Amino acid sequence: MIVRRRPGGVRAFTLIEVLLVLALIGVLIGLVSINAGAFVEASKYEPPARVLGKAVMDSFYFASESKRTTYLSYWEENATFLVSDGTGKILANHGIFEKEDLEELREEDLLPQVIFRATGPLAGLSGGDSSYDDDLLVVGRVPFHFGTSMPFQVEIEIAGEEEVEMIEFDPFSGYPVAKEE
Repeated sequence: MIVRRRPGGVRAFTLIEVLLVLALIGVLIGLVSINAGAFVEASKYEPPARVLGKAVMDSFYFASESKRTTYLSYWEENATFLVSDGTGKILANHGIFEKEDLEELREEDLLPQVIFRATGPLAGLSGGDSSYDDDLLVVGRVPFHFGTSMPFQVEIEIAGEEEVEMIEFDPFSGYPVAKEE
């Protein structure tokens, strides 16, 4: 820092020092605003597994409250989990993406693929295998009766990701079952 004494004893910064500080502040503001935009964009996306969990809990709630069967299904065209009653009336919908992002994702074929699969009865020596083929256990929608459901798994495949997410749900609570390592 260059400090010059002016006549009268007043100390001051040079013009170059003031401009340099302003330029640094401008660069920092620019970096922060770029990152803030990324955080805002990222907040528009909710992981499909979390959205599915909300839809399962809604299905349990509506079945318990109405004492009627409700169904959980996935509408692939809009990447939306639907909760409906026996007449087909939509009770709740849980979209994974914002509406404005859907068209672009649909064109690029980036919407998640979701498969509901019933959990087959266990058989075999260890009691861990099902005698049914996985293709036979695929269901289009999962029924919820008075606060319970059939044991089911959900397979979520997200375009661009190698690993397919498998989530198994407890038929009595609706919470995901912890995987054994």
